[in-house]
Amino acid sequence: MSDPAPEPPLAPLVAASGNYEYLSEDYYRCQDMELSGLGLPRPTCAEALDAYIVPVALEKARMAGLAVPEWFLSNEYFHPPAVVDSINPFSRRFAVVRSEDERAKAAQQLTWNFKFAMCVQKIATTTEVIEIRVVGGRSEQTEFADWASLVHIVFAVPIATVRLLRTDNQIQFSAISILPHRTLSAQERRWADSLAGRGRG
Repeated sequence: MSDPAPEPPLAPLVAASGNYEYLSEDYYRCQDMELSGLGLPRPTCAEALDAYIVPVALEKARMAGLAVPEWFLSNEYFHPPAVVDSINPFSRRFAVVRSEDERAKAAQQLTWNFKFAMCVQKIATTTEVIEIRVVGGRSEQTEFADWASLVHIVFAVPIATVRLLRTDNQIQFSAISILPHRTLSAQERRWADSLAGRGRG
């Protein structure tokens, strides 16, 4: 039996745009690099898809040992309080729905008039929704440094906004979204610049 073919080497970061969404410019750059045979980009196309599709990201995070909330897919109904994400191919939006009065409007908007499913994450009435900025596994929000590192290891998206849910002393992973390069601070830009030419890590 012959040895398996070696995996392609990891290539440098394709671009530090902070947006690797499907059909984005940098998604196609990642695709071009994969097809060229010159090496695997960071992130790969598969890694980008895993990161930005919320139910897939939640399952990937759970399988990697990260704490995640209970979640389900729905076309219309759910019980508040909840964090609700659209998962249709035309928009990436979410809402924090804390009362029944907000539920119907959020469901209609996030499902495009009930044409698509939405991802519903159950939360407590006291749950705080936190967004942290992660560049190369680091964050200026030092309270969440461990989470920044873990999410980077699991998803390999070099520049991202990471949503966390904090209930009392428990923190759970909730989602990943884009972090446009133009919004980076001076420190975050230095971290982004240092990613070029390095392998994933």
